[in-house]
Amino acid sequence: MITVPREILWDYREAPDDLLWRLQRIADFFPRYGRDRETVALLFENRHRLRLEPATRALIEEYHRAHAARA
Repeated sequence: MITVPREILWDYREAPDDLLWRLQRIADFFPRYGRDRETVALLFENRHRLRLEPATRALIEEYHRAHAARA
């Protein structure tokens, strides 16, 4: 399960177990949080299910390409 940093859990003691909730919260603060390979891969896979600004979507796609190029 993806870990949500404490800094962005101001309204919860613990992050809900719902993966999409966790990804949305991280996406709301991307790229400050969530730039690691695993999180970017999940953000990329679920990008059509998340509410993303066009610029955030483009950044996630760019980070995904960069991680893939290093693999």
